[in-house]
Amino acid sequence: MESMSGTFDGRLVSCQDLPPKSTIFGLTEGMKGLWQVIERVASASVPVLILGEKGTGKEVLARFIHSCSPGHVAPFLKLVPHSPDSHNVDEVAFRLRSGTLDSHAGSGGNGNSNHRVCTLFIEEVADLPQGRQQELLQLIQGCKPFISNGDADIPVTLRVIGASSRDLEQEVAAGRFREDLFSLLSVVTLRLPPLRDRREDVPQLANHFWQIYRERFGSQAPPPTLQLIEHLQQHDWPGNIRELENVMKRYVVLGAEGITGVTDSGRYQHSPSSDSGAPRVSLKEMTRQAAHALERKIILRTLQETQWNRRRTARALNISYRALLYKIKEAGLIAEQPKATTGDPSTASPTSRDKVPETEG
Repeated sequence: MESMSGTFDGRLVSCQDLPPKSTIFGLTEGMKGLWQVIERVASASVPVLILGEKGTGKEVLARFIHSCSPGHVAPFLKLVPHSPDSHNVDEVAFRLRSGTLDSHAGSGGNGNSNHRVCTLFIEEVADLPQGRQQELLQLIQGCKPFISNGDADIPVTLRVIGASSRDLEQEVAAGRFREDLFSLLSVVTLRLPPLRDRREDVPQLANHFWQIYRERFGSQAPPPTLQLIEHLQQHDWPGNIRELENVMKRYVVLGAEGITGVTDSGRYQHSPSSDSGAPRVSLKEMTRQAAHALERKIILRTLQETQWNRRRTARALNISYRALLYKIKEAGLIAEQPKATTGDPSTASPTSRDKVPETEG
């Protein structure tokens, strides 16, 4: 497994903060049919392949399947190809093979406490190079995870869920993806529709994100108006649910006076109180700016809570120390640090020893 280091990012991921089932599946017939399939799949612990455009909620669906597993649920492990924060892969392999799986890291489950299901979720599995695909295949086929519980070892059923925004059958035909790995992953294939095919679900999703970020950021933004919801439903959402989430973050930050909705052309229009001669900004650029502003606010608040201890901040944000250094530099937060410093080097301003690669973020 050492050769896989730097290619996968394995981490324990909580399944406790999932949206309600009604929000995940909404009102569309296609999503209702998906739920009916998942009801049968969850109890079988068979491999699942989730296909859908980027931003359609593939990881949320994988976490939901995991939370519906029978028995006492073991961890949900996430592997991300080409992640810059890839130092945990050896820990994941070790946990799967050594009996040190944390049985409290997951959530959900019911029934026999000696029956545990660990989910291995591979994000964008089509991005794996051929050599890594073979290593992953060998890991899945040869791994027999267990939890060491005092004198007894509790066997764990390993469920594998792969996700891709590309058509894996075409990838196999083109010779870019192993047919045996595709066969292993595609025992059950679930296809998530894009948000433009789920327009009746937009109001519920928008209100869900409004509630989440209103509480998280202590905002007083009122619920989205009917006019705003109608505008949101007219948008094609090329970035799918992730794009809608970013739009609602911006709404929560700016409040009702800063935005009235999305026009037919896919651009925000400013409220009458703003300068009528101001140029319109693209939806993509506005959501990008809003995401960066929110990320800066979260990082700054966490730094202040940890008294600018960057290593503690990185752990609190669940990102690598090097990634945090990059984000501090990118957000211009160095100037926000109090002048007084302690003897702890992790609280000092980044120096040459903390150089950050340009590709990290």
